[in-house]
Amino acid sequence: MAITKIHAIKSTLGKALAYIENPDKTDGQMLVSGYNCEPQTASIDFEMTAVLAHKTRNLKRKRFTNLAYHLIQSFSPEDAVTPEQAHELGKKLAFEYTGGKYEYVVATHIDKGHIHNHIMLNAVSFYDYKKLRTVPYRTARQIRDISDRLCMEAHLSVIDNPQTIGQLYPENAGKKKSVSNRTEIRKRLNFCLERATEYSQFLSMAKGLEITPTIRGKHMSYLLEGAGRAVRDNSLSDTDTFTYAGICARLSDNAQEQKYLRKTITGILSTATGMADFADKLKTAGIETKVKKATGQVLYRATVLDGAWVPEDALGSEFTSKGIEYALKNGKMQIAEDAEIMLLDRYQELTIQYPEVCTAAVKLSSRQILSAGKNGLVLQVHDDNGSPAKLMVNKSEVTTSPDGEITFNVGNDFSYDLVYEDGTHGTIRGTKLIQQIDEENNVLPLAVVLTEDQIKTMSLRGVTIALPSKGIERLFIPEKYVVCNAANGQCAVSLYQNHQYSYIPTSGENKRNSIQGDQLAAILGVAINPSTKNTTLSRRIAAVERRMGIENAKNLGKVLLGMTSENMYTAADYDKAILSLGKKQIDLTNKISAMQEKRKEVAAVTKSLQICKTYKSVWMQYVELPMSQKSAFYSGHRTELQAYSSAAKNLKKEGIDQSVDLDKAIGFTEQLERKIEETKEQLRETNSEEKKAQQERKKVLDIQENHTIT
Repeated sequence: MAITKIHAIKSTLGKALAYIENPDKTDGQMLVSGYNCEPQTASIDFEMTAVLAHKTRNLKRKRFTNLAYHLIQSFSPEDAVTPEQAHELGKKLAFEYTGGKYEYVVATHIDKGHIHNHIMLNAVSFYDYKKLRTVPYRTARQIRDISDRLCMEAHLSVIDNPQTIGQLYPENAGKKKSVSNRTEIRKRLNFCLERATEYSQFLSMAKGLEITPTIRGKHMSYLLEGAGRAVRDNSLSDTDTFTYAGICARLSDNAQEQKYLRKTITGILSTATGMADFADKLKTAGIETKVKKATGQVLYRATVLDGAWVPEDALGSEFTSKGIEYALKNGKMQIAEDAEIMLLDRYQELTIQYPEVCTAAVKLSSRQILSAGKNGLVLQVHDDNGSPAKLMVNKSEVTTSPDGEITFNVGNDFSYDLVYEDGTHGTIRGTKLIQQIDEENNVLPLAVVLTEDQIKTMSLRGVTIALPSKGIERLFIPEKYVVCNAANGQCAVSLYQNHQYSYIPTSGENKRNSIQGDQLAAILGVAINPSTKNTTLSRRIAAVERRMGIENAKNLGKVLLGMTSENMYTAADYDKAILSLGKKQIDLTNKISAMQEKRKEVAAVTKSLQICKTYKSVWMQYVELPMSQKSAFYSGHRTELQAYSSAAKNLKKEGIDQSVDLDKAIGFTEQLERKIEETKEQLRETNSEEKKAQQERKKVLDIQENHTIT
């Protein structure tokens, strides 16, 4: 299997590319490949894509922006991987991680005891000109999972005998998962980095949040009060976010963004007539806003700077929601005179405090496990829409019992990366994954009979439970997990032990909490056969059943009317309609794929036009020189001349003249992107129609078989 890591490149991109493409390390550059770029001129290709991004999205260029990301994939000496095979795995990893929307160069080094790939990814997409966004740990995990799965599919370190899985991960048995100090340090540092504009301010805020930063050599370390041990910068993120250079770059961006936002918002407030007018003028000025539901905090973002989201409190009290309302009402801005709030208290107030990671131990069966390797398992799962996908599970999340029982420790609040058959990616929340695996393996839920005082409301959708003494104001159980018996006055719910149930707390906090199924069952009390009959509850259940009967009758009437209007009377008629919708889905999917490929081709042509426009003067200067001076000039401008020559050949191959208006080419790509989005919307509507037809078909079958519709 392979080890992966990634870090950002902020400068000297040309030197980094020259290093990874070194002929002495890459078999004379036979093991060097470029995607949508020439390896020898990749630095210019990357730069031209960034230039087009700023033109197309009307962005201002930043001084310390990321130029590229350097990804390293190192193979174990124990794996019988050839240089050519390693190179192909590197290309697959880069393509799958970027979705084929970012330029990259893959270079396989064979000069050391282990074969390893160097992959240089452009930080800007040539397809839609968006930045490659990375998230600490999540990005590293995603890349590692893709690499591990590709290695297993290539039969590197694969366990062929399923019976040996039980002895594969014994060191993980009985491990207890918990939130680490790194997680809390990272959250607190991010809180500072969202607000600070100077290094001294960052240090002061960090200390206010009980973190002591220290520079040791070329690394920074961070000590959380009471932790006992400092954490190094490169163990907090897969990029340079928390290094000294990364922090300084972020603070510089913050200063530029906050200054721009303050100036623009102040100007808008001087002319805005109300909140609606203020919001409209923000959009016109290229300032996006959003509200954090959990805290009610407003975030601003300057699209012209392609910046990060800036919290309202970072701009000053006059830019908070209360400050904006005051300015609109009184015609002037005013700094609040409230007593200063301690920074740690503000952090606690404005940061979503997730509960400690509750790891649910979910038992796996052979139906879920596709393959196993030294680094983990590949599972067959489904996304929220029921589409099949693969999920890579790291060995640190797998435990085995002496009898070979395999358990997957799932984080309820984690997002897991999925990959579909076509190579595209999606995600699934841990809670959904737990529910899916349990139901596939026919795990029996706990049957809990509710007492009347535990039931807050009953409806056709389900039952709302209230347990004020336990801090639960409202907890909803969907109808599919509820069984009511009006005759006996009983209402029972099915609770899965590993599932997380969301509830609104009695404390009045503006956020939801969650509780594990087995804990909820213990609070409610498992009572399958209560001794007394509850007549009041019987009447409530009967009332719901009457409403359900009326609702079912209405739905049946709608179905019958729809069947008549569409000339569909049997399940076979619906089968034809569903088949037709399926064909339409395939046609739309193929149409989207074709337009996306065309979009890539147009983007490549646009970049070639930009390169020719930028370096034509250098080329003409070279052409006009006497033969005796050409060699020296070429040596000094090799990369620019090669880039121009390659771009000119590409345009000639496509039959496009260099005089084509660049703005028109950019406009065509935007038009094509709008058509792609319109077709995607048609596909979503077709999917909805198919689901509706499937549901109506089921009801028709119930009618044909004389079943009662419930």
